[in-house]
Amino acid sequence: MSALVLDLWDQNPPGSLQYTDPEMVADQTGDDQRLNRIYSNVSRPTITVHKAPPERSTGAAVVVFPGGGYRDVWIDKEGHDVARWLNMLGVTAAVCKYRTAPTAAQETMRDDVLQDTLADARRAVRLVRHHAGKWAIDPDRVGTIGFSAGGDLILRLAMVADKGNPEAADPVERQRCNPDLSILIYPAVPPHLSDLGPDVGPMFIVNGSQDTLTPPQGALRLCSTLIEAGIPAELHLFRPGEHGFGLGITGGPVKRWPDLCEDWMRELGTL
Repeated sequence: MSALVLDLWDQNPPGSLQYTDPEMVADQTGDDQRLNRIYSNVSRPTITVHKAPPERSTGAAVVVFPGGGYRDVWIDKEGHDVARWLNMLGVTAAVCKYRTAPTAAQETMRDDVLQDTLADARRAVRLVRHHAGKWAIDPDRVGTIGFSAGGDLILRLAMVADKGNPEAADPVERQRCNPDLSILIYPAVPPHLSDLGPDVGPMFIVNGSQDTLTPPQGALRLCSTLIEAGIPAELHLFRPGEHGFGLGITGGPVKRWPDLCEDWMRELGTL
């Protein structure tokens, strides 16, 4: 089944940064022929929708946010590969290619960058819910999964999500953007986690115990904060486990996390 690509915004995306550099893609596909494309200077955010096969569909959907340090989007390893795994579980997946820091902002990584990507994340979840009827999904079973910076992004989304504006002229903006569940894989955890309120859904967290880019202490702190707030949380630390293992197809203990995540989603009733 071919994927559907949709622009997140009908017109110019909101925000204050100037995105003037052309979008670039580096193809790091290896000898195994598994696609490994990395996008940078993304100024036109999109979602690529991989619908679950009708005979497998559970009615659930997950929006996928690849990592890349807000400078890049690792669209295959942490995006489309993940969507295909979700499709095997009967879950429709929407891979978000969100805006990344333009070259002029990469050294400082201003707050404007985070605000623009957060706006894209909100919009992506709303857009999936807006099309729920057309895509045969349950708008109350829409989750998120994020890797590295994508994990940071969906955590920030969960902390500031809203229930939509029923008076909005744009019907997409009437949809809520809080995820019904969040899956965070080696996430970059922001320093402040005080806004984890009752609208934050259950979270599944995975980290490598030897990760030096997103150390496991962040995942431990997040899990502890969630438990204290009464939010269901499950944490798995893997040793050995460095950064960027994706679905764990290269082997080792980390290859078990997709199966553990599947079990978790079944226990929640998502599958």
